[in-house]
Amino acid sequence: MVSYASGLPLALEVLGSYLFGRNIVEWKSAFDKLQQIPHEKIQEKLRISFDALDDDNMKDILLDIACFFIGMDRDYVITILNGCGFFAEIGISVLMSRCLLRISKNNKLMMHDLLRDMGREIIREKYPNEPEKRNRLWF
Repeated sequence: MVSYASGLPLALEVLGSYLFGRNIVEWKSAFDKLQQIPHEKIQEKLRISFDALDDDNMKDILLDIACFFIGMDRDYVITILNGCGFFAEIGISVLMSRCLLRISKNNKLMMHDLLRDMGREIIREKYPNEPEKRNRLWF
């Protein structure tokens, strides 16, 4: 569970209260579930940052990065996103200033795993049982 939370104190607190008093079989089951569907209380808290983004353009950039571009070269991603009509330079800059995205030493786009999961959950929740209707697929 600690590796799932990636050291995020809020996530550890929420998961700790969720798993308190449960046996090891329930912990394993909860972990398997979290791999598919993130814990909703953690997602609620993280979603505040997403909802606070100024415009839909930045939200779309964040969702595209969460679904497709983590670990890819920043300049390459900017070229693709600009080709889709986004203003990627300012969008990525704003996401970085809000700590939703970071750039590695070798110019790769990076995001906390729980933020990535939040972005993917935003897409999944629109059509939870009909993935063919979603506007992004990442498997």
